[in-house]
Amino acid sequence: MRIAQVARLAQTTVRTVRYYHSLGLLPVPAERGGWRDYDVTHLARLSRIRWLAQAGVPLGTIARILDAPPDKAVPQAGADHEDPVSRDLAAALVSVQAHLDEVTAQRDLLVGLLQRSQAGLSVSPMTPRMSAFFDRMEAAAPDERTRAEVRADRDAVDLACYRRQMPPEAEVLFPDPDPDADANLLEVFGRAATGLSDQQIELQARDHVRRITDRLEPDRLRALARAVDRDAVRAIFQFFASLEPADLRYAHALERCLMEVIESWAGD
Repeated sequence: MRIAQVARLAQTTVRTVRYYHSLGLLPVPAERGGWRDYDVTHLARLSRIRWLAQAGVPLGTIARILDAPPDKAVPQAGADHEDPVSRDLAAALVSVQAHLDEVTAQRDLLVGLLQRSQAGLSVSPMTPRMSAFFDRMEAAAPDERTRAEVRADRDAVDLACYRRQMPPEAEVLFPDPDPDADANLLEVFGRAATGLSDQQIELQARDHVRRITDRLEPDRLRALARAVDRDAVRAIFQFFASLEPADLRYAHALERCLMEVIESWAGD
C-alpha cells in the first residue's frame, strides 16, 4: 500500500503519517519500485496510534505502550501502581478531565450569554441585575456628562466582573427600578467629586450607603454583612481607585461607610 491509502484506511492524513514517522512512532517501510510500501503491520500500528491519541494519550506515552512487551503493555490488576504506563495514563486522564471542565464552563457561559441576548440584555460579564441597572441609568441620564459618568462606572464594574473581583453580595448595590432612588443616583452620577469638600463627599457617601441599607430587611442585611468577604470588599475598592486616581476621596469615603455598616450588622 502507498501512504495515501494507508492514511485513508486509518482515517487520518498523509501529513499525520509523516509526522509519526518523524517522531519514530511509526516505522518507515521499505521502498518498492521507488515508493514506500506499507503493509497490514504498518496499518495496524497506525490505527493503534490514532486510537490512543484520540483518547488523549500523549504521543510519548503511546510509544511506551506500543513498544512495551505484551505482558507489560496493559498492567494487570494488583500490579505496581508506579508502572510508568499507568502513571502516564493517569496523568492523561487528569489532563482530559481538566479540559472537559474548561469546555463545560465555556458551554455554561455561552448558554447564559445566549439567554441574556434573547432577553434583550447586554452581553457582559456583569450579572443581569447589574446590566439592567446601568441600562436604566444610561437611558434616563439627563445630559451627556451624566451619561458619560454612568458609562465610566459601568466599564469599571464590567472590568471587575471580568476579573472575578466583584463579590456576589455586591448585587445589593444595584437597586431595582425606583423613581426616587434612580433620580438620586443620577444626581450623584452628575455631580463632580472634584468640586466638593471632604465633608460634602463624606455626607454623599453616607447618604448612598443609607439608601442601600434602607431597602433591605434587617435579616437580609445581617446575613449579607456576615457572609461578605471583607478583604474582597477592600480589594474591589482599591481596584476602582486605581482606575480613577484623580480624586480618590469618594471611593475611600464609600469604602469606609460600607465597612462600618458591615462591621455593625455582622456583630448585631
